[in-house]
Amino acid sequence: MPPILETLKQIIDPDVGINIVDLGLVESVHEENGQVSIALIMTSPACPQSGYLRDEAKRLIPGARVHILETPLWEPGRMSAAAKEQLGWS
Repeated sequence: MPPILETLKQIIDPDVGINIVDLGLVESVHEENGQVSIALIMTSPACPQSGYLRDEAKRLIPGARVHILETPLWEPGRMSAAAKEQLGWS
């Protein structure tokens, strides 16, 4: 797993208790010429944690541009096997 994704695993969604990588909220990570751009999606369009998750990503990866996307929509199939097991969905 790339180092940026490993770093993002430190961010735990406070509503679910699972990190944002395993939860499937990280849509993309791009690094070019030292600039990091991260795109996140939320579990619902009106997710109250979007600001918190964005701020945590910026805190952990200083200088990163973090965008909250409206699409694609999140769906449970985006979760890792570990996340599904944690929720008892396996």
